[in-house]
Amino acid sequence: MSMKTFADSHVHIRFKQLDDIRRMLDDLSTTGLTDVCLLSLPYLGAVQNLAALYWKTHYDKMNIRAFGGLHMTDRYAKIPYEILVEHLLELGCDGIKIMNSPDAWRFRGYGLNDPSFDKMFSLLEERGVPLNIHVTDPETFWDEGRPYHDPSFPTTQLLYQDAFELLNRHPKLRVVFAHFFFLSNQPDEAVRVMETYPNVRFDLTPGVEMYYNFDNNLEFWHDFFTKYSDRILFGTDCNPPKTFNREIVKLVYRKLNEHDLFTQNCYGMDFVVRGLGLSDEVIERICGLNYLKLVGEKKPVNQDKFYAGCERILYDIRANPVDEMYIAGGAFIPVLLKDPQQKISTDFCEKVLVERI
Repeated sequence: MSMKTFADSHVHIRFKQLDDIRRMLDDLSTTGLTDVCLLSLPYLGAVQNLAALYWKTHYDKMNIRAFGGLHMTDRYAKIPYEILVEHLLELGCDGIKIMNSPDAWRFRGYGLNDPSFDKMFSLLEERGVPLNIHVTDPETFWDEGRPYHDPSFPTTQLLYQDAFELLNRHPKLRVVFAHFFFLSNQPDEAVRVMETYPNVRFDLTPGVEMYYNFDNNLEFWHDFFTKYSDRILFGTDCNPPKTFNREIVKLVYRKLNEHDLFTQNCYGMDFVVRGLGLSDEVIERICGLNYLKLVGEKKPVNQDKFYAGCERILYDIRANPVDEMYIAGGAFIPVLLKDPQQKISTDFCEKVLVERI
């Protein structure tokens, strides 16, 4: 891992305090990573966007960028998406993260082609803002006895159809589909997507099924990664609750680099898989250059707007601690119910406002 730029394009801070996030970043800094992109998930807490931006200016062992996310489970979910995104970009977000997993769709009640998204996607397309979008989940999650077998969830076919309709309507969107778009078991479809939508990229965040699926057709995937090497991004899905973040970095990198069978402990198990044996040039693109091309120059954080955001969230929670959207969000994200007073959010705002003084 001696590349000049080694970038993880897909890391989360989750529902955690600042000390937990710092420990994760410190762990990642020991792997050789030079750059990390924090993808915000505001449905895990109202301060997620601000917390991701905080680390852009408060961590110096790696270059940090932040993709802002859309509020879903708090009072700010009522803000029109285009206004929220405009605000996030003014704050200094380097891109936008969107969740369209089956449970997110069911909670929201609609997909990416709902009219409420129209102005937002037009804005993002016009400005060339990079997006990371999570669409669908592993296909086995719809099997009997698995989470999405319940017919109240959208089917994976509907989720893909929704995504392709979005791409057809907004062909210039600079989209990274997370988790390889869950197409590691559909090689022909992966090729079709790459050939049909030239602005689409995939990231490599596991989906652990991905590694075994690649092994089933190793020669094909070697050639796929080589041909589309300028449209694939290294990513891990690392986050503070995981105790094996360094091992995920090793697993993803070794899958690209190794030329034969290898074993890597990760997720509490031994992965015995084959490497793709990619060339140094291809690996350099996937592990760094593609990321830099996607995100461009690091955007400065607007400090006045940042601290104003902290003050606003702190005021809103104190003035009206019963947030009906937050309570309803517990049905989507049960961990919210462990923090009914949104103490993680208020603790963050209080801490950074004291630091400012």
